[in-house]
Amino acid sequence: MKKRMTAVLLALLAVLTACAAAPETDGEASETDPQVSAGTTDPAQTEPETEPVRFVPDVPAADFGGESFCVGGIEPSFAPALLLDFDFEEDSGEVVESAIFNRNRRIESDYNVTLECAYLADYNKTRTTLEQCVRAGDGTYQLMMLICREAFPASLNGNAMPYEEIPHLDFTQPWYMHRINDMMTVAGHTVLAYSDMCMNAYLQTVCALFNKEVLAASGLEDPYTLVREGTWTTEKFYEMARSVILDADGDGSFGKGDTFGVISEPDMFFPAIWVGADTMSVTKDDDDIPSFTAPYSEKFIGILDRLTEELKTDGLFCNDFKLFESTDNGRSIGNAYFAENGGLFRVGCVGYVSQLRDMEADFGILPLPKHDEAQSMYYGRMIDGWLHIVPNTEQNTELLGTMMEVFGAESRNYVIPAYFDIALTYKYTRDTDSEDMLSMIFDNVMVDLGDTVWYDRIRAPLQGEIEKVNGNYESFFQRNEKVIVKTIDKALESLTE
Repeated sequence: MKKRMTAVLLALLAVLTACAAAPETDGEASETDPQVSAGTTDPAQTEPETEPVRFVPDVPAADFGGESFCVGGIEPSFAPALLLDFDFEEDSGEVVESAIFNRNRRIESDYNVTLECAYLADYNKTRTTLEQCVRAGDGTYQLMMLICREAFPASLNGNAMPYEEIPHLDFTQPWYMHRINDMMTVAGHTVLAYSDMCMNAYLQTVCALFNKEVLAASGLEDPYTLVREGTWTTEKFYEMARSVILDADGDGSFGKGDTFGVISEPDMFFPAIWVGADTMSVTKDDDDIPSFTAPYSEKFIGILDRLTEELKTDGLFCNDFKLFESTDNGRSIGNAYFAENGGLFRVGCVGYVSQLRDMEADFGILPLPKHDEAQSMYYGRMIDGWLHIVPNTEQNTELLGTMMEVFGAESRNYVIPAYFDIALTYKYTRDTDSEDMLSMIFDNVMVDLGDTVWYDRIRAPLQGEIEKVNGNYESFFQRNEKVIVKTIDKALESLTE
């Protein structure tokens, strides 16, 4: 199993970094540290083990004299399914926490810096703190974690320091997530640069979990076989979901104690259907110019119409925010209900898997269903991917550039393998098939700008329209198109000012 997950990890990293190579040179990799393995050899085989490699950033050797490097983060308890911890006071021995701790101690030792972190209540607080620091010229924070829909405008409006003003950044390096970064460019301009320091880009990739006990009780087909045969489509997904619906108490309504087809939240479920179908609300032309194309896409509107018809079926969709709690805690309660056999499918992010460790029934992990069998591949959906940006204040840019590259490289050396190769394999997943599915999920991760950076203008109101279950999307687009186009045009204008 270890070998299989290593292969998944390497495939995942290769794709997200556009198949970047890792030769044994500065800036790429060396064979001097055992923190990252390029692969392990099956004991039953006779080939020698691959030598461990270590990724090394191409930055000058430096001694910063104990200078403070402070990161503004989000309180880890705000989103238990994510990895919001920047540091720990001691090595707890837990594999991921230990990796973060050791990464940071190595960086402090190698560059003589003092790492500090200030946790703020939530992502709204980090945004307002960033704005206050920029207005006041307060250089307290060298990095600030923002949800991507807040980081994107900050990069355009000047609250984030432009990447070109920071030395040593090399976005071609393998610890940058090339595929995601390319999908977030505008007119060829790098707006956001995700690196492996941003574990949450992985954890906030949406997949479909399935409950094996509920599946077996209904005598349904093996979803893994469907995926491999290319028949895991939205129609099959809906069909299977409908087949398990059960009004357990016979009261004629669905609530706690009943069995649902899909347990999820509207922001997880609805966009997953169109992104998995290789359809975007915002597309970019050959000049990398984004435009709002959803109103003119028959496929997009057809997907919404089909979803609306399914939502009319009582018991198909358990909306955690309505049945349990309207806050983010509703997601955790939804995970618990899924663990209690409350439904067949759980549509949510990969990070949810860590909350199912104590689930008695077995579960599996699936990519999002395709639109139809003619679609060539399965896609994953990256939703938020909270990342760190630089407040545009008076800063030691030499320190900034060095640390940003070093954190990317050392996160790949320490944290990425700790999570994917150890924690995800041995602590969270229940079968080797899930490892193959994770590879499919990450190999073709997609970002819809209307689902992420322009969430407030596109995804959020569209999500509300879908919840009405009246299917009047033509009217919705007519009401909203003007303000959406104006929002996108404003972003384009800011790049030319």
